[in-house]
Amino acid sequence: MLEQTLRVMSIRSQSPRGFGGCIFTGKPIDDQGNAQDATAYYVVKAAKTILGKTLVQPGQWWKVCGEATERLLDVNGFRISEWQIDATKAGLMRPSGEHVVSFIADNPAFLGVGQVKARKLWDTFGTKLYDALDDADVGLLSTVLTPESAIQVVGAWAQYGDSRTLQWLQAEGLDFDIGRKVLQFFGRETQEKLQEDPYRLLSFCASWRQVDALAKSHFGVELDDPRRLQGAIEEACYRVFAAGHTTTLTSTLMEYLQAILGVQTKTFKWRSLVTKAVVHGLTNGSFVVGHNGIQPLGALVMEQQVAKAVTDRLVATSTALMPAVQVDDVLQAYQSNEGIQLNKEQLNAVHLASEKSFMLITGGAGVGKTTVLKALYKVYEQAGIEVVQLALAGRAAKRMQEATGRAASTIANFLHVGKELSGPCAVVVDEASMVDIVTMQRLVEMLGSDVRIVMAGDPEQLMPVGPGLVLHALVRVPTVPLAELKVIKRYGGDIAEAAVSIREGVWPELSSDESDAIAFVNCAEHWTESGASLISETVLDLYKLDPVNTQILSARRNSPDGVKTINSVCQSACTAGNRPMLVWSAQYDQMVLTGFHLGDTVLCTRNMWERGLQNGSLGVIVEIEDAPHELPEEAAWPIEPALAWVLWDDGIRRPVVESMLDDLELGYAITVHKAQGSQWPRVIFPLTGHRLLDRTLIYTAITRAQVQVLIVGDEAAARAAVEAEPRVRSRQVALDLHILKA
Repeated sequence: MLEQTLRVMSIRSQSPRGFGGCIFTGKPIDDQGNAQDATAYYVVKAAKTILGKTLVQPGQWWKVCGEATERLLDVNGFRISEWQIDATKAGLMRPSGEHVVSFIADNPAFLGVGQVKARKLWDTFGTKLYDALDDADVGLLSTVLTPESAIQVVGAWAQYGDSRTLQWLQAEGLDFDIGRKVLQFFGRETQEKLQEDPYRLLSFCASWRQVDALAKSHFGVELDDPRRLQGAIEEACYRVFAAGHTTTLTSTLMEYLQAILGVQTKTFKWRSLVTKAVVHGLTNGSFVVGHNGIQPLGALVMEQQVAKAVTDRLVATSTALMPAVQVDDVLQAYQSNEGIQLNKEQLNAVHLASEKSFMLITGGAGVGKTTVLKALYKVYEQAGIEVVQLALAGRAAKRMQEATGRAASTIANFLHVGKELSGPCAVVVDEASMVDIVTMQRLVEMLGSDVRIVMAGDPEQLMPVGPGLVLHALVRVPTVPLAELKVIKRYGGDIAEAAVSIREGVWPELSSDESDAIAFVNCAEHWTESGASLISETVLDLYKLDPVNTQILSARRNSPDGVKTINSVCQSACTAGNRPMLVWSAQYDQMVLTGFHLGDTVLCTRNMWERGLQNGSLGVIVEIEDAPHELPEEAAWPIEPALAWVLWDDGIRRPVVESMLDDLELGYAITVHKAQGSQWPRVIFPLTGHRLLDRTLIYTAITRAQVQVLIVGDEAAARAAVEAEPRVRSRQVALDLHILKA
C-alpha cells in the first residue's frame, strides 16, 4: 500500500465534474510542495466513490493511497519509473489556485508578476494568499517577492482584486479559463449574475454538460426550469453555428434540442415548453427570428454587416474607373506585351471589375482567373488604384504572389496588422470559397466604403471550415455583379476532363494504370499483418516512385487514409533510420526525441511572420545540429539554439528552434483544405467513405495536380460522393436573404 502526495500534472480522462471518476498524472511532492523525485511520475485511477464531487484539476495537491505497481521506462536511454495507483483513498490537500494565479499573472496591473511568481505565491500560502492580499500584508508577501514587487501587487489587488469571487469560482470547480472570462465580463457581480442564471456560462464557451450539471447540483435548477430551457435553446444555436449554419429552421432546432435535453418523458415534456422559452429568449436578445428561421444574435450581426458592405457598393454611383474604350486600350497593350489573347469571358470580367466597386469572379480550375486579375491590375494602375491581394491560407497567398508578381498576404495577417484601408484602393480576395462569415465580417470592418472589393474563387471547391457561406451565398444574388469563367485555358487532357465531369456530379471512368495521367487504384480499407492499413501501404509504394515531385493529400487527419497514419508510414519507411532531431528536456534532464528525422518533410501549422513562414509552408529537414547551435545576434527573431535546418518551399534555408516544435508536423501528407490554392506535379489522394467526403473535396484534390493524380481507395465511395449533392448545399445561411431584402 502506497501513500503519496502528488501535484496534478495532467488529466487523462474525467467525467463531467468528476462524477464518473478520473485518471490523472502527478509528480511526487513533500508537504511544502517541493518535488521529491524528478525521474518518477504517477498515474492515478480514482473512482467517483473516492473523489466524490470534487473536480480534479492541474495544479492541485492530492494525497493518494492505494495499491501501486511500478513500470520502468526507457526514454532515449534514460530510465524513469511510472507508478500506477488504483486509489482506495484520495484527499484534496490544496486546490489548484488557478483562478487567482491566472488573475494575477494575466492582469497587466500586476506588473512583473508572471505565472512562475504567481504560482509560487499560491504554493507558499495556499488559501491564506487571499488574506495576505486583502490585508495588504507586504511583509508576508515579501518572503516570496521583492519588497518593491510586493508593494506593486497589494496596490493592484486593492484596485482590481476580488477574493470573494475568486474563491467562489474555485469552490464551484469552474474551469479557470472560463472563470477568467466570466470575471472579466461581470467583475464583482460574477457570483450574483451566475446565481441569477447559471446558463450565462454558455456564452463563455463552457460545455452544456458542465453548465447543466453545475446548475442542477449547485443552484437547484429543475429539469423544466425556464432558465434551463432557454439555455438549451441558446446551446442549440451555438451548436448550429459550430456546424457551419448561421440560421436554422424550427424543425432543425428541435433536433438539436433533443440531443441536448433527451427524449421526452411523462414527467418532462419539454417540447410543449419550447415556444414560451423561445419567446423569452427573443425578448432578452439571446437569439432572433431572422429571414430563414432562428439565428444566433452574433451570426445575424455578422451577416448584416457583410450584407451592408456589399449593398453599399452595389448602390454606389459613378464607380466606373474609366470609359470602356480606355479599358480596351489598356487590355490591348497588356495582351501585346504578354503575348497572350484574352477570351471573351476574360475581357468581360475585366470590364465588369472596372465598372463595379464589388464583384465576383468564379470558375473552375484552369479557366484563367489569375490571368484576369493580372489584366485587371493594369487597369487599376492606369486609374491610380492601389491593389491589396489577400487569401485565406498561407500557401494560397504565396501562390497568388508568385502568379501575379505582386505582394500578397493572408487575411489573418492583414487583420493582425490592423491597418484600415480607404481611398483609391482595391482588395482582391482569392480562393474566396473558403472564406467564412466571421473572417469576412472582420475584413469588411477594416475597409472604407470607397474601397473596391473583388472576390475570386470557385463555389464548386471546398466550402469554409468556419461558419457561414460568403462566395456561395453571393453567387445566388442576381444583383451582385458576376463574371463566370468556363473556358479551360491552363491545361487540358485527362485530368481536366475528369475534373469537369466531377464538378458536374458525374463520376468519370478512370484508368487503373498507375502510369496514366489520372488513375484510380482500388484498395480495400483493412489492416495488414504489419499493423498498417493497406491504403497507407499502397500510398507509400506509389509515393516512393517519385517522392520529390509528389504531395499526398488526404480528406481527414485520423483514419487509415488520414494524414497522421500516412505520415507515420512514410516516415517509418523513408527516414526512420536517419539521424533524429533532439531537444533538451528539463523533466528528464537530457536530450529527448522531437519526432523528426533528417530528410523528413515538415509542415508549418501557424503563421510565423517574423521567420518568413506561413501556415501551410512545406520544407525538408536538410541538417541536424550536433548540439543546439547558438544563432548569431543579428538574427531577426528571438535568439534560440538551432536544433536543425529546413529548406522551405520558398527556397530559403531556416533554422528550427525549440519554440517552433509545437507548430511543426510531418508533411508527407497534408489535408485537402491545406492544399487549396496550391499545385504540385504529382498528387496522390487516398480516400474512403465518410461524412466529409463529397464532390467538392474530390474535385479540389485532383485539380491540385499538374501532371499526374492517383486516387487510392474505395471507388464505390468516391462515385457515391460525386453523384450526391455536395455538403455545401445543406448549409443554412441567410447572407443572400439579407442582401435581397435590403
